[in-house]
Amino acid sequence: MPRRFLLFLFLPLLAASCYEDRIDCLDPDATNYDLRADEACPDDCCTYPTFSLDPQRFWGDEIFTLADTFTDGALNQFRIIRFRVYLSELELVAGDNFLPTPENVVEVGVISGTDTITTELNANLILASSSGSPTASVGTLRTGSEALTQVQGLVGMSDVFNDVYPPSAPSDSPLSTQINLLNFNDGNGYLTASAEFVLTETNDTVRVDLYDTAPLLLDFPTAVEPVRGSNLTVELAADYQTVFGNVNLATEPERIEEFLPEMFTIIGVR
Repeated sequence: MPRRFLLFLFLPLLAASCYEDRIDCLDPDATNYDLRADEACPDDCCTYPTFSLDPQRFWGDEIFTLADTFTDGALNQFRIIRFRVYLSELELVAGDNFLPTPENVVEVGVISGTDTITTELNANLILASSSGSPTASVGTLRTGSEALTQVQGLVGMSDVFNDVYPPSAPSDSPLSTQINLLNFNDGNGYLTASAEFVLTETNDTVRVDLYDTAPLLLDFPTAVEPVRGSNLTVELAADYQTVFGNVNLATEPERIEEFLPEMFTIIGVR
């Protein structure tokens, strides 16, 4: 047999023996998805994009600022000092299906009797506030291919966090100790919301702390086709007029709790 022909037969065998399987992430929802991979990595090498909420502050159709004076449902003028509300158990919905729960695992101390036990909890929640940067990360995102139709969750805090010791939480977590406290370590857990305002006529400063929770159901104006492997920020309108403009803050300020579930609407995505 000619020597050249033997060489041609040998070269493909040599190439095949040198080929190594490409092992990488094969999840299309991951940021490092590798279509060329032959085999999925066995060690959780996939990394996932982030699902965030951006509650943009409004008073009706106008931009909300803490410098403004507003009118409540009984025509009392007032100025908001500080307002905060927790949104927890946040999840995305596609049609009739819940997407995988966003993951934002934090290590915290949980009070058990006289001890504090270090525990990992999934903090798929945000603290919406009347000041500061509104955009907040909820957790990791795995969208799949079905169009997104809704954000669901809870206005207020899940019972899972009732026994968290706030000073033990990471400083950038909504679970950490907040200005003027949102958890008094009195066995009641975290507040749902806290409002501080000044009534103009009397110059009285009022603080209202609220504990009751309510379902959060936010529909996308139109179904959103997901871009798999990309970050998703859902833009919300947080309408302070809905909460403060329908009650008499001088006589029954606690009634703002009734309107918290109606405060937020989805206005866009990016």
